[in-house]
Amino acid sequence: MSIVVTGATGHLGRHVVEQLLEKVPAEQITAVVRTPEKAADFAAKGVTIAVADYNSPETFDKVFAAGDKVLLISGNEFDKGRPAQHQVVIDAAKAANVALLAYTSAPGSLTAALADDHRATEEALLASGVTYSLLRNGWYNENYTENLAPALEHGAVVQAAGEGRLSSASRADYAAAAVAVLTGEGHENTTYELGGDEPWGFAEYAAELSRQTGKEIAYNAVTTPSPSTPSSRS
Repeated sequence: MSIVVTGATGHLGRHVVEQLLEKVPAEQITAVVRTPEKAADFAAKGVTIAVADYNSPETFDKVFAAGDKVLLISGNEFDKGRPAQHQVVIDAAKAANVALLAYTSAPGSLTAALADDHRATEEALLASGVTYSLLRNGWYNENYTENLAPALEHGAVVQAAGEGRLSSASRADYAAAAVAVLTGEGHENTTYELGGDEPWGFAEYAAELSRQTGKEIAYNAVTTPSPSTPSSRS
């Protein structure tokens, strides 16, 4: 029995594998990657490396075995039909009779187009009959902290969020939740809504940036034009 992590060298996948290494022996972990060279550090620690691609169903034929627990990390190729890519993994997991397939989804309350691929994947997973766990990850802190340059250059955080608040967490936090499901018991056919402990707004974010950098960073709340508003380029 292995714990198998797809997308293992991605931003989230790396955190998952690194935290798994703190919980279970390396020989119990399989990292699924497209480029094995990127997983050389994992291989050096004894992690099994499997080369497979969501776009090539045949590459998943022997990745999973009966009793495996699998983490399907959602793909990031938005132009290639992510539900179809995810279906490849679901089908392979079903054929292998895995013990659990966990999927990194999106919050159940999210109505943006971004959620459509996740909802479609959830439906496919439930329809497959595979034992599942839906990990509905909220927004990542890193979506903001890794893109600070414009705010620091212009002295302003610009968002069309008004007084809205969000409950984000770090990738490491979401990885910890996935590891708890993969190494724990009682997570069969579950859905977890995941996020940070304390919701925050962009005025607070700007204030924290000001405190951390010693620069005055303002929050500029902007509005988006309604569909009937003429474009300035029309």
